Amino acid sequence: MRPRFRRAEPMTTFELVPDDEREGGSGVAPGEEHDDLRRLPLRERALARWRALSRRGRVAVAAGAAVVVLAVATATVAPGLLDARAERLRADAIRGLPGAVEDLSEPLAETWELPDGDGLVTLAGGLVLTTDGTSVAALDAGTGDEAWRREVGTFPTCGPRGGITDDLARPADVAVCLTGNPDDRTVTVLDAGGAVVGERSFGPARADAYDDGAPDGAPVVVPAGGGALAVVDGLSDATAPWPSDDLPDAGTLRALRADGWVDPTVRVEDALTGEVRGEATLHLRAEDLGACGMMQDDGEAPELMTYPSVVASSSLVTLSVCGAAVLVTPRGTAIDVDPEGAWARPLADGGLVVAGEDGSTVLDDDGTVVATVPGLVIPPLVDAEPGSSYLALAGMGDGATGPPRLTSIGPDGGERWWSVVTDDFGGVLARVDGVVVVQDGSGLVGVDAATGDEIWDRDDLLRRSDDGSGEWVAGAVTDGTRLLVGVSGHGGGDRNRLVTLDVRDGTTLWEREQDGYLEGLLTIGGHVVAFAGAVRGLG
Repeated sequence: MRPRFRRAEPMTTFELVPDDEREGGSGVAPGEEHDDLRRLPLRERALARWRALSRRGRVAVAAGAAVVVLAVATATVAPGLLDARAERLRADAIRGLPGAVEDLSEPLAETWELPDGDGLVTLAGGLVLTTDGTSVAALDAGTGDEAWRREVGTFPTCGPRGGITDDLARPADVAVCLTGNPDDRTVTVLDAGGAVVGERSFGPARADAYDDGAPDGAPVVVPAGGGALAVVDGLSDATAPWPSDDLPDAGTLRALRADGWVDPTVRVEDALTGEVRGEATLHLRAEDLGACGMMQDDGEAPELMTYPSVVASSSLVTLSVCGAAVLVTPRGTAIDVDPEGAWARPLADGGLVVAGEDGSTVLDDDGTVVATVPGLVIPPLVDAEPGSSYLALAGMGDGATGPPRLTSIGPDGGERWWSVVTDDFGGVLARVDGVVVVQDGSGLVGVDAATGDEIWDRDDLLRRSDDGSGEWVAGAVTDGTRLLVGVSGHGGGDRNRLVTLDVRDGTTLWEREQDGYLEGLLTIGGHVVAFAGAVRGLG
């Protein structure tokens, strides 16, 4: 079977040759000995060469021989000890990174379960914050035991939560909770130990754009990272008819504005003081309306759905309406987004990447541009070597020719190290121990992180149908040597699989099936947590 990854361009190779002359030698090149020396027996020939060496040359040869003997003896006596030590060093090197755990050599078993996982917040110290009636409780992610509990008030909503499961992998130093009735909300800030940092009365607020219990004109308020709130003003009930024969256009936008549409603004403010850290206004365009939803009452013509969505994670606040979005960091820095569409993801070593098909921008925590990278940067789900290079899809823009290529680009964003063509790219799962693990077609491929060469191919790992349906990877975890992948879609979605691979050769080390539709697999405080209907701790 041909390799699934094909190099897009030849590599340059170099042959290393020894110097022509040696210290104290005759100047004869290797392989050109005198005929009389060649006629000597092997032992005498070696002795003659030894005598021809200088004193320094004899010392070097003797030292080299001692190293060889020692290496052979060590490998003979304790290869397992060397492997174990190397694994411990790799585990130590990645400790604290998102998706990192101590050891995956043995199958994991369920250690605790939380039936209702809505509203979870990850706190520093390996804690998971959940709401329970009028209180919040912090659970130890390793054992599921309750670490502390605090009364906060009725209808608590806490954050930062984010919009996808992976956002929970980044712990927050403080949790921001919004409590009380929609016409009079209270903000409470808690630290990771459960102590109340402070409180303030906010007034009327909606939990989201669909909250009908709040007074007219009340803003949407969402707890954000860095002890902040994301507040969206300018909500309106304006709508416009959906064209019967085409997608919405400029005429639809004019009708929407005539009905009272106002472009919304999101501001990030300090949760306790109300000080505004930054803001951004979303300017809706006609091109964005094609991504709007559609609503239709019985017997009525369909209309646009233009409710804004607000997502606040530890690293970013996103306000989106239809196909338009604006981004603000918890520190208040507004981030420019390509109006034709881009998405932002956190990086393992901090900061963000705002990725687009024609190019991506890497930002630090303050929103300062660190690098500009050609192509669509794809951060690995698990990255044990953050900052070593950027992995991007090249050839995705409107003017691209030929198939897309997975490309490794230097940390300054300017130097391309290698580029390979993929058959059916499904995402970058991990970069671990010098191997980039890619979902490609119906399986996984291990690629050398330094050269782009294919190391191994597991086209048997995912069960897929001809129509493309079937299993997919819903999360990944590593211990620096092994990679645990969560495979979802097994058995029609009511079952999932956990499979652990050796990243060096792709072999399966262990596998187990479990109940539930797997939505995500991540680590919290160095412990594996699976989201599969319920929230389950694995250890």
